[in-house]
Amino acid sequence: MPTPTRILVPVDLMEGSRAIIDYAVQLARPFNASIEVLHTWEPPQYVAPDLLVAAPGWNPQSLEKTALDAARKELETLIGAFKGAGPLSQRMEVGEPASAILRVAETGGYDLIVMGTHGRRGLPRLLLGSVAQKVIARAHCPVLTLHVTEEK
Repeated sequence: MPTPTRILVPVDLMEGSRAIIDYAVQLARPFNASIEVLHTWEPPQYVAPDLLVAAPGWNPQSLEKTALDAARKELETLIGAFKGAGPLSQRMEVGEPASAILRVAETGGYDLIVMGTHGRRGLPRLLLGSVAQKVIARAHCPVLTLHVTEEK
């Protein structure tokens, strides 16, 4: 089995994202593998992404730009905790998360995906779907999933 050289780490910027990145860093270290942390933002189905968001004293900007700017800052803060941990980069994509992860993994030539799963069951899983399950079913490379527990 070939050793990983490029690892894709999709995160949702929720609780547990730091632990997933840390696991990937520890896994990559012996192989000198590079890591790219990916966050995908899916526009809400019920609101147009070009809807303008404004507050007194601010320049109006689209919902998409506002959301992406906030997510980018959060991702930079998260990645900042891993400075000096090896080759680590970040990337943002817009679209349905599973499709975006699969597209980036395929076009980027990644040989491993390390991602979290919330382990939802029943109605929440039916309503929210499982990004991890979709990625596992269609990925061209191995996928390592880590169970992320949500703090109450």
